[in-house]
Amino acid sequence: MANNLTVSGTNDPYAATSYSATANDKNTITMTGFFQLLATQLQNQDMTNPMDNSEIMAQMTQMAMVQSMTSMTDSIKNSTAISTQVYAASLVGQEITVAVTKENSYGQEEPVDVKYAKVEWVDFTSGSPTFKIEGDSKTYPMTHLVGMGKVPNPFGKPEDTETDKDDDGKTEGTGDATKNKANGIGSIATL
Repeated sequence: MANNLTVSGTNDPYAATSYSATANDKNTITMTGFFQLLATQLQNQDMTNPMDNSEIMAQMTQMAMVQSMTSMTDSIKNSTAISTQVYAASLVGQEITVAVTKENSYGQEEPVDVKYAKVEWVDFTSGSPTFKIEGDSKTYPMTHLVGMGKVPNPFGKPEDTETDKDDDGKTEGTGDATKNKANGIGSIATL
């Protein structure tokens, strides 16, 4: 007897995946489609028990509200995208703190350290802005931006990096935890 078992579509059944519904012809109705549906509904209604005018108005009001919310959501997305681009463009020449990440056992990037450098350029061609810092060939997404200036390292051990030294040559973030806490320096676990 032949073995007709189907094989799973993934090599790793424990891989972290996510699914998001996208608009298509089967799950989205436009205002034109709504009016066509309403006209068909009115044409094919039971003449002995016609639709109530208030029911028709309620449906039209609901569709208008959905249309308005869709327009408002699109407007907010466009506004956010423009704001992000303006902010990203303002980073050029500024000293920033960037999260350095590595892939964990689940295949997700997690922050492990930070880098301090000036932004050389910002790229808008990939959809969301990416930037490049001086002395590093890698481009970073905006999500890796930790802050402006030298933000204390919340991810790794500051004493492991040479770039964490202040102007006096002392390593920032080391020493007694209570003293660092009083100075505003501390890890997430000690705060």
